Amino acid sequence: ANADQAVNVSDAVYIVNYVFIGGNAPDPLDAGDGNCDSTVNVSDAVWIINYVFIGGNPPCDTNGDGIPDC
Repeated sequence: ANADQAVNVSDAVYIVNYVFIGGNAPDPLDAGDGNCDSTVNVSDAVWIINYVFIGGNPPCDTNGDGIPDC
């Protein structure tokens, strides 16, 4: 979501800032859609936190390059 090419808690924070306090949108917006439901909301931040801390499913890779979009 924050375009640093790594999936970590900072991506979740970036999404929370965007959703709740009007921070910058992920660019492209798909980079913030961690759960592939075609919208960026708090559930994407939860998805990323689940992945980072407890080994949940990885975030989306919509372009199929093997690297999550976040």
